[in-house]
Amino acid sequence: MKKMMLRAFLLLLSLLMVIPFAGCQETPTPQETNPVTDPDTDPTGSDPETDPETDPQEGPDLPEKNYGNREFLMVIRTDSRMLGELYVDTLSSTATSVERAVYQRLSDVSTAYGVVFGVRKVDSSTKDVSSNVKSGQDVYDLIVDSARTSFTNAAAGYYYDWNNLPYVNLSADWWSQAAHAEFATPGGKLFVAIGDISYMSVGSAHALWFNKAMVGDVDGLASPYDLVRENKWLFDTFEEYVVTLASNIDGGDGTGDIATDTFGYSGYGWGVGIQMLYSTGYKILEWKNEDWTFPAKKDMANEALFDLRDLVYNSGSAILSSHGGGKTAFGERRVAFIDGEVHDAMGFAGLDLNYGILPFPKYRKNVKEYYTIVDASTPLFGVMRNTTAENAECISIIAEAMAYEGYDKVLPLYYDTVLSYQALKDEDSIEMLHIIHDSLIWDLGYYYSNARDVFHDCVTNPETGSLSKAIEELEESTRTQLYEKWNALDLEEEE
Repeated sequence: MKKMMLRAFLLLLSLLMVIPFAGCQETPTPQETNPVTDPDTDPTGSDPETDPETDPQEGPDLPEKNYGNREFLMVIRTDSRMLGELYVDTLSSTATSVERAVYQRLSDVSTAYGVVFGVRKVDSSTKDVSSNVKSGQDVYDLIVDSARTSFTNAAAGYYYDWNNLPYVNLSADWWSQAAHAEFATPGGKLFVAIGDISYMSVGSAHALWFNKAMVGDVDGLASPYDLVRENKWLFDTFEEYVVTLASNIDGGDGTGDIATDTFGYSGYGWGVGIQMLYSTGYKILEWKNEDWTFPAKKDMANEALFDLRDLVYNSGSAILSSHGGGKTAFGERRVAFIDGEVHDAMGFAGLDLNYGILPFPKYRKNVKEYYTIVDASTPLFGVMRNTTAENAECISIIAEAMAYEGYDKVLPLYYDTVLSYQALKDEDSIEMLHIIHDSLIWDLGYYYSNARDVFHDCVTNPETGSLSKAIEELEESTRTQLYEKWNALDLEEEE
């Protein structure tokens, strides 16, 4: 029964992402309609019709092939999360259930198709991929790197169009149509892909963690869980909680140092600045009416970022440029709320700490969802541009099989067993995790521009002037980059 409930939930998520492409397998094109509801024109939005009782999609239609122990070589960024979720070649006695599932996935696919998986670990894939593309070599099969680096590689012309991989079914449940709609060029080419081949698109989602005991000890503070359910978890309310809790936490030394003092909230400058924008219901970038637009210029976005800055500088908060200090303070019960990502649950799981997870609050009540950004550190997948037709066939079969096995076995285990029932402490947090999943945002403007720097500076530098001016400068530089590199990819002849 629990597995069927999970299947239903995963199907619901898939349907929410598939709706724009339902019933077709055509080349993906960017969405004309912003998936983040514009509060100025449509404060309520509309919900897609879904049937959570429908059975999950059957497996992929792949040919019987045996590649005779051909090496399938992946370039993977040297990041423990990326490596661990994609490549486990041996199992230790302390291997986790997810590591065992990843190991089994590689073993099953290897046996089924006669490939031997290999990995080249790199700090950044750009140099390796660039040199091999320029020399005409066809060395690597899958390139796995952060979203930011992946789009840099794609814009430089180093990647192959996923639409030309013959056995990859981009409309299947195990690929993310929502992400691909954002990632496609205006002409519909898709150079970076994501789906259940990776579970870190779930793990890299922004999250707000809180100490439930601290909140419960203060009279008059309602449960944040209830506020989320009642559409009352708003930024103004969050600010009230931070101010109240900052004055109720014992043990601080008054220095304002995250290592020794107490705070109502510890914000991560590289994450919360960009997340604050999405809490308003706007994105950075949108392809609309045959042109790139910048919704982030809206006055509400400017107002929200400065409200956030007021909070972190005036209300018992700490704004940090790294996660470490805040996590330590949270574990030591010196911080009530902390920015993080979903995968942080694994680090908190062993602590004797009564914690919960929440979506970041909406900026206004009429924002439709608790929109949540998937961090730029999430892995995306590319294929080398000079891949031959023969190799494209093999890559497409193996990538499709890995994505399906991730959908069928790895992601359910990571989500249902590891996150929901081992790392999270209560059914309320599991419900909040569902809400975060329902509201994930993919934004090309975040991954393919220096917007993250702009919003980080706005939050962390109290001397920052007009955000609107900064956005205008960002728009100018990004627009040039888009038309000179990104849009230009549509004009290149297929090799």
